[in-house]
Amino acid sequence: MRLPFFALILGLAGLIPFLTLGGWIFLAGLFSPLPHLTVILLAYGACILSFLGAVHWGLAMERPDIITVQGTADRDRQRLLLGVCPALWAWLSLCVGLLGGLRAGYLLEVIGFLATFAVERMAWKNGALPPGYMPLRGVLTVGAVISLLMAALAPLQNYTL
Repeated sequence: MRLPFFALILGLAGLIPFLTLGGWIFLAGLFSPLPHLTVILLAYGACILSFLGAVHWGLAMERPDIITVQGTADRDRQRLLLGVCPALWAWLSLCVGLLGGLRAGYLLEVIGFLATFAVERMAWKNGALPPGYMPLRGVLTVGAVISLLMAALAPLQNYTL
């Protein structure tokens, strides 16, 4: 089963801010600090990481029988947990990035994207995710991680606000 074409297009469109901001921060950042753009990219990364968790919360809640007399099934409990963890990690990344240094925030977001992908891959192998989901997630994760790393490696950025 493949994802709908519209979902594929919208997923790839979500990479546009990552690729443009990450690339611009790295290339233009060689010559001039871009503190506002770095904060915008950090915030966008946190939003998208939170959204990845929301996808799993939605998968768990789409079934009307999630809350039953017996309680939630193991798979649904895992989905609910995966729905919250990326959002909490994104919040931590944003806090560290804004209070401690943008470079540290970017690196925490990279860890969050990679860890979420790894857990999703295990869930996908166990049949908990739609078949067409992981190829798209792989491309999106690679794009986000590369962009965040490019921004983290920009030499002239003001990494404390």
